Amino acid sequence: MQEEHVDMKRKEKYTISQARDRGSLDFRSHISKKSGSIMSIATKNVVTVPPTMTIKGAAETMTKYRFRRLPVADPGTKKLLGIIGSSDIIDLLGGNEKTRLISEKYGGNFLAAINESIHEIMVNDVVTLPTSASIDDALEKILKSRIGGVVVVDDENRVAGIVTERDFVYLLADKKTGKRVEEYMTRDVITTTPGTTLGDATKIMVRNSFRRLPVVSQGFLVGLLTTRMIIEFIGRNHIFEKIVKNRLDEVLKTRVSEIMSKDVPTVKEGTDLGEVARIIEDTGVGTVCVVEDSRLLGIITERDLVRALVS
Repeated sequence: MQEEHVDMKRKEKYTISQARDRGSLDFRSHISKKSGSIMSIATKNVVTVPPTMTIKGAAETMTKYRFRRLPVADPGTKKLLGIIGSSDIIDLLGGNEKTRLISEKYGGNFLAAINESIHEIMVNDVVTLPTSASIDDALEKILKSRIGGVVVVDDENRVAGIVTERDFVYLLADKKTGKRVEEYMTRDVITTTPGTTLGDATKIMVRNSFRRLPVVSQGFLVGLLTTRMIIEFIGRNHIFEKIVKNRLDEVLKTRVSEIMSKDVPTVKEGTDLGEVARIIEDTGVGTVCVVEDSRLLGIITERDLVRALVS
C-alpha cells in the first residue's frame, strides 16, 4: 500500500505544472493557489475506521497500511467524527493523561485497555479543509497548526482525502533546490540509548511531542526509534511476547534496542534538500539523521522540508 502510494505521488507531482522545473526553485511561487488544487496531491483512497474499533485494531490497521493517522468516520453516513494518530496510542504508554485509561479504568491491565474502543483516545477536533481548497491553503494549515496532516472533506463533512507533510516532500524529491541540510536541520537533538526502556523513551517522546528519537551509543548513531516502530511493535503483536500477566509495566520494560531500526537513512550537512526528499520518498521514513563519521550532528525531518517551501 505504501509503495502504491509513493508510485501514485511520483506520477501526480509531474502533472502539477508548478513542480516541473528541474532547476533551482523559488519554492513558494511554485505552490498552486488555484481553488480545488488540493485534490491533485491529496491521497483520495483514505482508510477510515469506525469509533467502535479497538485501539489494538487501530494499531494493526496503521501497521498494515503504514499510515500514521486514521480518520474516524461514522460507518453509516461516512461523516468525519475524529482522528486517531500514532501519537495518541503512544500517549497510552508515555505517562500522560491517556495513561490513566490503563492505570485507573483497568487497574494497569494493558490488554484490557488496548481492547477499549478508539473513541476513548481519538481527537475530536479535527483540522480539515474543503475540497475547494488550494495546495497553498493546505501548506498554510499544516504550518500554522503544527500537525502532520489535514483531512479534506466534502460539503457533507465526508472524508474526501488527506494531505500530509510527506505529500509536499514528494514535490521536492530529486530537485535541485539550492538549499542545504545545514540551513534547516535541528542540531540540539534529544537522543536515547539502546538500553533505555520503552517506558522511559515514550515519556521523552510524549513530553516533547516527538515522533522520533535517534539512538546513540558513545556518541555514535546506532539506530532510530519512531512512533511508527512502536505502533508496529503493538500492531504485529510482538508486544504480547513481553507480557505474562497483561500488566503495563511488563510492556514498558522492553528495551529500545528491541524495537528500533538499525538501518537509519543519513546525509551530510551539505546535502541538497531535494536529495533528502528523495531519501524520504524511497524509504518511507520521515526523519533523516545528519552525520559525520557516524557521529550524530542533527536531524532533518519532513516538517523541516515543508518549512523550506516558505522560507
